[in-house]
Amino acid sequence: MVAGKSIAKRYPGAHLGQKLRFGRGEWEVVGVMDGGNSSVNSEIFGDLNQISSDFNRPDGLSSILLRATDAATVPALINSLNDDRRLGVAAQTEKAYYESQTNTAAPLQYLGLFISVVMAVGSSFAAMNTMYAAVARRAMEIGTLRVLGFSRGSILFSFFLESLLISVVGGLAGCLLVLVALNGRTTGVGSFVTFSEIAFNFRVSPEIMLTGIVFALIMGTVGGLLPARMAARKEILTALRET
Repeated sequence: MVAGKSIAKRYPGAHLGQKLRFGRGEWEVVGVMDGGNSSVNSEIFGDLNQISSDFNRPDGLSSILLRATDAATVPALINSLNDDRRLGVAAQTEKAYYESQTNTAAPLQYLGLFISVVMAVGSSFAAMNTMYAAVARRAMEIGTLRVLGFSRGSILFSFFLESLLISVVGGLAGCLLVLVALNGRTTGVGSFVTFSEIAFNFRVSPEIMLTGIVFALIMGTVGGLLPARMAARKEILTALRET
């Protein structure tokens, strides 16, 4: 039997000579392969007859993988298989097949997006409260700057820039935490179609981190604009009287 590297990560015993327990018994690992980023990297290979017998499924195959000669012949091959009534198969591309297998994870995806939106709104209000408190504490500083000749626009820009810097620091801290906690971690998602599991790794790419930092900047913009505007609109005498 050959186990993909992502399977080896999910099952710590999945290395040469060790045994995995699934089906009705134990299976010895005789090799570990690297399937790269393909779906093969989440699979365990074994003898068809032995595995069918172990899972008590001797009647047939649930899926068969075919490789076309080139990309141009894929649509013709799919149409030919679907039109042949003797086969009774539903042919589709490998990408479409795995999309249908992983549709059970859609509720988790929507839940994650919902939690992200709620946390984003909460963080915006938190940033806004922080900036309002900063403006209130530094009222005399604002008045002094106005007396020295700083314009309302420069006051607004300085507080707005401070809010953006705070959001960037928060975004970088979030990226660092995700890299430590999730990057390279292996997990799996079950399929109610084939009653199997597809293992996959979490990958935190530079594009994802850049998206997170941009999102943090947006939240800093939303949370810092109104407090910066309030600081810029303070009257000089009023600001100097506040402590």
